[in-house]
Amino acid sequence: MACVLIAVLATIGLVWTDNGINPTLWLSTVTALFIVLIGVLDPWMRNSASTDPSTPAQLASASTGLAQAVSAQLRAESEVRELSRPYQLPLTWSATPLVPADNPAAPDQLSGSVDAVVPWFRALPGRRVVVLGPAGSGKSSLALLLALGLLEDFGPHDQLPVLLPLGSWNPRVDLRTWITQRLREDYPALRNTELYGSYAAELLVDQRRVLPVLDAFDEIPANLRVAALQGINKAVPPATPLVLTSRPTAYGSAVSRVGPLRNASVIELDPVEQDALATVLRGSSTRVAASRWEPLLLHLRHDPDGPLAETLSSPLMVWLARTRYADVATNPTELLDPGRFPNRASIEEFLLDGLVTAVFPSLADEGARTDHLPATSDMWEPEQARRWLVFLATRMQHRELPWWELRRLVHRYWLTVLGAVSLGLMTALSVGLMVALVNRLTVLSTATVTGSIAGTLATAGTLFSTTSRGRAASASVRFGAARSMLVVSLISGTAVGLVFGALFGADPGLISGLSVAIATALRFSLGSPVELSRPPSAEATMSRDRALVGLVVLVFGIGVGSAAALLFGAGRTGMVWLGFSAGALLGFVLSAMSRNWWWFSVARAWLAMRGRLPYRLLEFLEDAHQLGVLRQVGARYQFRHARVQEHLAQDSADEHGAIKPDKKP
Repeated sequence: MACVLIAVLATIGLVWTDNGINPTLWLSTVTALFIVLIGVLDPWMRNSASTDPSTPAQLASASTGLAQAVSAQLRAESEVRELSRPYQLPLTWSATPLVPADNPAAPDQLSGSVDAVVPWFRALPGRRVVVLGPAGSGKSSLALLLALGLLEDFGPHDQLPVLLPLGSWNPRVDLRTWITQRLREDYPALRNTELYGSYAAELLVDQRRVLPVLDAFDEIPANLRVAALQGINKAVPPATPLVLTSRPTAYGSAVSRVGPLRNASVIELDPVEQDALATVLRGSSTRVAASRWEPLLLHLRHDPDGPLAETLSSPLMVWLARTRYADVATNPTELLDPGRFPNRASIEEFLLDGLVTAVFPSLADEGARTDHLPATSDMWEPEQARRWLVFLATRMQHRELPWWELRRLVHRYWLTVLGAVSLGLMTALSVGLMVALVNRLTVLSTATVTGSIAGTLATAGTLFSTTSRGRAASASVRFGAARSMLVVSLISGTAVGLVFGALFGADPGLISGLSVAIATALRFSLGSPVELSRPPSAEATMSRDRALVGLVVLVFGIGVGSAAALLFGAGRTGMVWLGFSAGALLGFVLSAMSRNWWWFSVARAWLAMRGRLPYRLLEFLEDAHQLGVLRQVGARYQFRHARVQEHLAQDSADEHGAIKPDKKP
């Protein structure tokens, strides 16, 4: 608000110059007012503890806000995954032979159902459990429901359950460091040092305020699982609560070499019982629609060990069957044909293959019914949706897609060069225009040379800032004056103001320096989100990036346009608008080169032009999430299950027309 007020006052003073107001005096007064306002608002000048380690009160506030965000997202995710009644399958579990010898729990304590998962977990000695089960058995769903239940009566001093997919963890990195990085990326408000102090995420992890719910141990590469289990034992002491999910073979192979997770109870999920299956299939449909399942249920009772019964013993396959036959016009009894479906594998492939068509009905099919599907932002053609999902399945690293890393789906070198060169060309154009304006469009050769030099420097700087070293440096915590809006704004504004003042006079120097100082302060203020209690959202993060870029563009445009008005007179509107355009273009370059939004936009446009992904990518991803194909963990999208991604990835070279991945993802 202070920045906007200063910009308005500066512009008003320049417009009223003809009425007797001295522009130099007015701009000097406004600049002094800006310094005072930013000094009052600057936490460093107010000697706040914004650069000190987080206090217990700040950590409690961060933990409470984070709990609200995690709870809101998990609740929404449980609805998308249909984990509540009448869709909820009553999962059960029991002890396994992998229970360690030093486990003090009695055998009867290692059994239960999803309804009693929270009190059951709290009653476990040490609150440490390993959940085992085959693919699609409901391990991730159980972990989500457990975390959500623990958050219902969460207090500021309780441990905060955070769901963490292990597929993206490199065991060569300390587990606590990785958890901290995930928190900082998924919940950027934790980096707001004024509200939560410095190292809020690090302290939450180090002080054991986070309960790690480590999902999908089996998605860690096989050659790293031993190191992963050792890393978990090292990072999480035996007395610290922990949840780990895995397929039995993956966990068992690691246990056979380095021993089990210390002080942890081990359970294995049971197959879905036929009575529970019948209850869910009938309860999730209308009376007319439920009658379609009766022949199938009757067959299961007569052949409880057949391929169809084996297939529908998995919660994932139950969901796929319900999704494929949600439309009342479909007939699930086709699964009873032994000629088409002689074994379990053929039924599973059939259900997986029909997922995209079931949730993305064709617009050309006049008889398609969509009343059973959740509301989405648009209707996507199934062939296009499949092609896009296949591309994501073949290129998504670690089964995750952070929107800010979209450019990793393209060649990691040349797209970065393309984006940097684009910013360099815009810099050359804007600087060249400003130099041409100063010389009243008479010495264009000087403008060309100056613009070329500026463009080259901008390209080189952008390339450096987007390297791994540059990103790591920019993400580090800065202390003292380096985090001061006043100091940084004054330094940048003074440097630009002195240059322009020496070349063109006091008034252009004042307006140019003030514009740069305002833009710098805006970048600081909008770079620290404060809404920690809101669940992470790609659209919200991008909106903040776009808002920052837009404000900086406006400020630079007004500043350079005002300087042009001072040089040429307000009556020469063509020159003023040319100055506004040059300033706006330069403001865009300076604000966009370090924002994830720019690189996301470049990658999205390129992939859309090649037909790999839709241009409205975030809308498509959210629609696929609402339809159940994708799930959201933190600020990242994943496929609902590894089986879904693996099946789609197989289509990259067959008749579905998908595009093969590049050689160097």
